[in-house]
Amino acid sequence: MGSPVFAQRWLGMQGIFGGFVLGRIVDAADSVDGFAPQAVTMHFVAGVRPGPVQVTTETLHRGRATASLRITLSQQDRARVHAMASLVPVGQRFRWRRREDPAAWGDPETLPAYVPRHRPLAYSAQLDVRTGSAASLADGTSAWVRIAPEAELGEALGPHAVASIFLDALPPGLFTLAPPPHFVPSVDFTVHFAPDVGDVAGGWHHVVNRTVWSTEDFCVDESTLHDRAGNPIAQLRQGRAIQWHDHTRTPATAGPGAG
Repeated sequence: MGSPVFAQRWLGMQGIFGGFVLGRIVDAADSVDGFAPQAVTMHFVAGVRPGPVQVTTETLHRGRATASLRITLSQQDRARVHAMASLVPVGQRFRWRRREDPAAWGDPETLPAYVPRHRPLAYSAQLDVRTGSAASLADGTSAWVRIAPEAELGEALGPHAVASIFLDALPPGLFTLAPPPHFVPSVDFTVHFAPDVGDVAGGWHHVVNRTVWSTEDFCVDESTLHDRAGNPIAQLRQGRAIQWHDHTRTPATAGPGAG
C-alpha cells in the first residue's frame, strides 16, 4: 500500500479518527486477487497523527478457501497499529441473512442532522449523519449515515473501508451518561463483513452503536451497519479505554488509541 498521507480533515478527539484508520487497514487487506476481507482485527499501540504513514502487508497464508494477512501501520519509524485480516473467495452467496425492516428507521432525507454531545471534530464534516431517535445507554444510538455531498475525501476508499468508517461514525455509548466521560479512545477493533457489501459510498446506510459492558477503565462497544433495504453489511466490536473527569470517576449507571 506504500506511504499514504493522513489528512487533517480526518482528525478525531486526539489523533486520526479510528474509523478512518481501520478503513485504510481494511483497504490494505483487500489486496489478494480473488479474495475479499471477511474479518479484520486491529490493535492500536500508539495514536496516529496527520501526515505520512507506512503500511506494510505480509501474506501468511493463501489457500483455496481462505487467506490470512498481517498488516502494520507505522509513522515516524514507530509501529502504531498491528492488524490481522481473514479473507475468503469473492462471489459468496447468502444462504440466509438477518434482515431488518428499514421503515422503523424513518426517511433519512427528512430527519434532522445528528448533533453529538462532544465538541465538533474535523472528520464529522466528511459525513452526513441523521437521526430521529433519542440516544440512551440501554438502547444505544441509531442513525443514518452517508458520505457528505460536500466531502473532500482526497483519497480513493474501497467499499469495505467506507463501511468501516460508517461503523465508527457514532460516539461511544458511554457519552449518553450525564455527565459523560472525558475521553473514550479506541484500543482495538474487530470488524466482520457480509459477502456483498455493495456500493457503500453511494448512498445512505443505517448504523446502530451501543455499549455492551463497562468497567472503571475499559468498555466494549458494538456497531451494526445495514443498507437502505435493511440488509446486513458489517458488524464491529471495539475495545475502548475510559478517561473520566475526576468528579465522575465511577460509572455507577453504566451496566492509547484513536479519537
